[in-house]
Amino acid sequence: PSGKQLLTTTMSDNLDIFTDFHLNTGVVTKPTHRIRHNNQTGRWLSTFMAQWHPSISSSSPNEELFVVGSMQQPRTMQIFDGSKGELVRGIQGDALTAVVSRCCFHPSVEKLIAAGGNSSGRVTVAR
Repeated sequence: PSGKQLLTTTMSDNLDIFTDFHLNTGVVTKPTHRIRHNNQTGRWLSTFMAQWHPSISSSSPNEELFVVGSMQQPRTMQIFDGSKGELVRGIQGDALTAVVSRCCFHPSVEKLIAAGGNSSGRVTVAR
């Protein structure tokens, strides 16, 4: 990512994005984008941890992508555009049988490859 934005995964069921957080003085209380997201994983699952794509796509320089797991049924990994605060894509399939609480992107720029792991240790790769 470019470093312009700070992403937080909160227990108050939000994904908060702060833009130019490092340039602000004083207490910052309002995020640039607030995305409603059920982050209540419960006692037995790892908490969600949203992750930025490690590089910006050369075809879309204004797009800052991040991936996070979801409590939705059917099970889903969600990819958001951090610069707009919008859902880009939800990844579902037969391989996603449990909540994926740890997700990341492969650093490749040519293809968008996301991986998600659940609390049992199962990893699902989507491309």
